[in-house]
Formats: sequence, C-alpha cells, structure tokens
Amino acid sequence: MKRFMFVFALLLVVGLSSALAQSEAEVLVTATVENELILVNLDGDWGLFSPGQSYVVSASGFKEPPGPGEGAGITVDPIGFEVDGNPGSDVQVTMVLPAAFTSDDENGNLPLSNWTYGWNYDNDPSVAFSQAGNVTGSAVTLSIGGGAASGLFLGATVTIPTSAFAGGYTAQIIGSATYVQ
Repeated sequence: MKRFMFVFALLLVVGLSSALAQSEAEVLVTATVENELILVNLDGDWGLFSPGQSYVVSASGFKEPPGPGEGAGITVDPIGFEVDGNPGSDVQVTMVLPAAFTSDDENGNLPLSNWTYGWNYDNDPSVAFSQAGNVTGSAVTLSIGGGAASGLFLGATVTIPTSAFAGGYTAQIIGSATYVQ
C-alpha cells in the first residue's frame, strides 16, 4: 500500500508540474480612426431686403430679386457647411433649420421657407453641384470627395412683411453629421 501511495503521489506531482509548465501570452490589437468627421460653418450675409417683398436665395448664393441698391444678378454669401472626413464616405448632415430671421433688436421676424441645398466635392458654391434640390425633412446625404472635404450650401425663400422694422436680422442653422453605413 505504501508503494501504491508513493507511485500515486509521484504521478500526481509529475502531472501537476506539467500542467504548471504551460504558458500564456497576450496579443495587443490597435486601430486608428482616420480623418474624423468635422462640420465647419460657412456663415454668410444675404444682403439688403425691402418690406413687402419675397426673395429667393439659391444654394449657390444667387438672389432674386436684387435688394435695394443691389444690381441684377447679385450673388450673396452662400451659407452652409464644409464637411471634412474620410474620402469616398457617405455622410448624412442633419440640420435644425430656422423658421425665420429674428430681429437683432427684438422687433419681429422675417419668415424663411422652401429650404434648398446643393453640394459638391469642390467645396465651392460657384462650381456645379453634384446634387441639389429641396431639403426634405431636415437631412441631406452627400459624399466626401478625394480631397477629404465637400461643401453643403443652403438657400431659402425670405418673406419680408410690410411692417418689418429696419435693422439687422439673424438666423442660426445647427448641423450635425454622421457617416452613413
């Protein structure tokens, strides 16, 4: 019996020592996000307006009719966003579009309607748009060009009430962007 116990103990020690002799290793995996998605605001000035008139400002900045003292074919500052990100990616830009310009002196509003958009790979409103149309809902989907930036430009109809006060008016567009999968 002693011999049996001795052999059993020896086998147990050998078995445990071989189990302890095994090894473990870790592998570290890393990744980097290239060209994060960034929206850069493109602020603009739509010029002068007259009470009792409606104006259409296109996404490329063409204003019809011209405001007081502005010549025919006037182009005002286009507004919108530069969209920077991964070349070749599709991006959805969701916006909160204002219903009106608000008087800087709190003297009323100038209604805004019929929002339009145009976007291109050149990030230049004077270059032909890759796609243009009416903003439906509050989002526009576009693609990012090889230069890692595309431009999204906006236009709208501005209605000036006959009772509009003279002075400055401001409107704010809030945008956010996400990659489309």
